[in-house]
Amino acid sequence: MGGPHPTFFPEVLDSLELDAICIGDGDKAILRLLDAFAAGNDLTGIPNIATPSARVPTKEIVSELDDLPFPDREVFYEASPDLMKVGIRGFMTMRGCPHKCTYCFNHAYNKLFKGDGRKLLRRRSVDNVLAEIKMVIADFPQVRFVRFVDDVFAIFADDWLREFADRYPREVGIPFYCLVRPNNMSEEIAQLLAKAGCLHVGMAVESGVEQIRNDIMKRNMSDAVVKSAFAVAHRYGIRTSGNTMIAIPGTKAEDDYNSYLFTRSLGMTFPSFGIFVPFPRTEMTEYAVQIGVLDPEFDCGNLRPSLPSALNNYSEDDKRFQQNLVFLGPIFCFLPDFMLPVLKMLLRSRLTPLFKPLGGAFVTWRMTKVFPNSYPRDPITFLKSVFRAMGHFVAPETKPINIRR
Repeated sequence: MGGPHPTFFPEVLDSLELDAICIGDGDKAILRLLDAFAAGNDLTGIPNIATPSARVPTKEIVSELDDLPFPDREVFYEASPDLMKVGIRGFMTMRGCPHKCTYCFNHAYNKLFKGDGRKLLRRRSVDNVLAEIKMVIADFPQVRFVRFVDDVFAIFADDWLREFADRYPREVGIPFYCLVRPNNMSEEIAQLLAKAGCLHVGMAVESGVEQIRNDIMKRNMSDAVVKSAFAVAHRYGIRTSGNTMIAIPGTKAEDDYNSYLFTRSLGMTFPSFGIFVPFPRTEMTEYAVQIGVLDPEFDCGNLRPSLPSALNNYSEDDKRFQQNLVFLGPIFCFLPDFMLPVLKMLLRSRLTPLFKPLGGAFVTWRMTKVFPNSYPRDPITFLKSVFRAMGHFVAPETKPINIRR
C-alpha cells in the first residue's frame, strides 16, 4: 500500500496485515519492489519501503522530477470515458510546500523527511512542464482550460516563473488556474501571471480573523497583506477565489460571522466556506484535543467541510449556524449590505435542509466562473458533472469509518 495514508499512518502495516507499505515518494520504490518480487528477494532495504521486519526504511526524495515519465492518463479515460468530455486538464509543476499551516499534512511530511540534504521543495523545468501539456493537448483533446494543482504555484518572482510567463502564452496559450498564498502575491508575481495567461488564482483566506489566522493556523499574514493580495490580482485582471474555514478550535460562532464579513470585503469571484475537518496527526487537530474540544478517539473518515462540526464546544444551534453559513455565505457575498440582517436571521434558522441544495446549486454555478469552458458540452455529460459537483453539498451524512484501523 502506498500514498498519503500509510505515509502518515504506518500502523496499517499491522492492522491490514500488509507485506509492505511505501512511505513518501514511491516513483523509484515501486520499480525496486517489483524487481525484488521478480527476483524472489526480500523487500528489506528498499528506500521508503517498510515491512514488518524493517519498519523504519531509509528515506528517499525524488529530487530530479524531470527524470520521471509523464503520468499515464489513458487508464483514467478508459475507466471513465466521460472525463474526456471535460475540458480541463490538471498538471503538477512541483512537489513540496515550505509552509507550516497547522491544518495541513505538509508540515508533518516536512518533519518526516527533512535532513540528510534532502530537498523537499522540487520543481520541474519549464521545458518538461510544457512538453507534458503539449502531449496532453495532442493526445486527450479538447483541452480548453489548464489547472495547475501545486499546493503553491508561485512563491517568488524567480527565473522559473519569468521563463514560464514568457513561453507559456506562445507555446500553449490556454487560460489556466493556480494556487498562490496571499503573502506571495506581489505586484511582480501578479504581473507575470497575467502575462502568462492566468485567468484565475485561488488564495485561501482560512480565517478572516487575524489572530485566529496567525496564532492557531500559523498562516503568518496580516489582514492588510490578505487585502493587498486580492487587490493586486484584481488590478491585473485576474479572477480570484478563496476558502474560509469556520468552526476552528478555540473559537466561537461569532468569530465565524466576523470571518465571513472579512471574506465578503475581498470581492472574490468565488468565495467558499468550509467547516474544519480534524484530520488526525495534524497540528490543529492535536491542538483541539489538547484544549478539550475534540475526543482523542474521534474518527474523521467520513467528514466533509459541509457537515456539522466535530468539536464538542459548540451547541447544536451553533453547529446549525455554521452549516447555514457554508451554504448561504457565498450567496450573500454578492448581495448588498442591507441584506446582512436577513443573513443573520437565516443563519439561526432551522431551514438547513433547504439551504443545502440552494447553496450547492449556487456554488456549482460560480465554479463555472473559476474553470470556464471546462464543463462538458453535451447535455447528458454536463448534467452528470453538475450532479457530481452538487453532491459535495447535498449527500446525506453516513456512519463514520475508522481510518486508523
